[in-house]
Amino acid sequence: MENMVCEDPYHGHRKNMKNSKIYTYRNSSASISGPRLLGFLLGGTGLLVLISPWIIASGSSIEKTIAVGLTSSLIGMILISLSSGILLDFAGNRIKHFQNVGWMKFGNWEQIPKVQEIELIHHSYQSKNIPNGITPTMSGKMTIYKCVLKSKDEVILSLDFLKEKAAIGAMEEIQ
Repeated sequence: MENMVCEDPYHGHRKNMKNSKIYTYRNSSASISGPRLLGFLLGGTGLLVLISPWIIASGSSIEKTIAVGLTSSLIGMILISLSSGILLDFAGNRIKHFQNVGWMKFGNWEQIPKVQEIELIHHSYQSKNIPNGITPTMSGKMTIYKCVLKSKDEVILSLDFLKEKAAIGAMEEIQ
């Protein structure tokens, strides 16, 4: 990668960049919610089923108990391992949006224009949740820190971070 400029207009971060590695961005939605939450619940349930013969006397055969416990734990581990993200290959000017299951990444590489500049943008907005009568309704000012990768005439990609330190760390790793 040829020399590039890395700038943060709010804090004066401006650096020349030289890079030939692959950067991995994990989506921030990989928290404990959705399928991952179900995975933790199934994994925990499977472990409880496996230890239940030593705690509770039941009429079930030990083989059936082990089969149910291992199946639940295995499905739970698969769901916990689900994630997604983006691989950026700066040497080859490629991007790959991937889905991760265990150690395997699924996705296709696509060509992108050469990255010339990286900019950090602070995006603040008013967050509002619609009241549904079940969960608490919270609203407030939110700030997202965006690392925007640009070519000469277009924005190639925007990576969102919840913390400024993480966004600056990503900018430094990319350079």
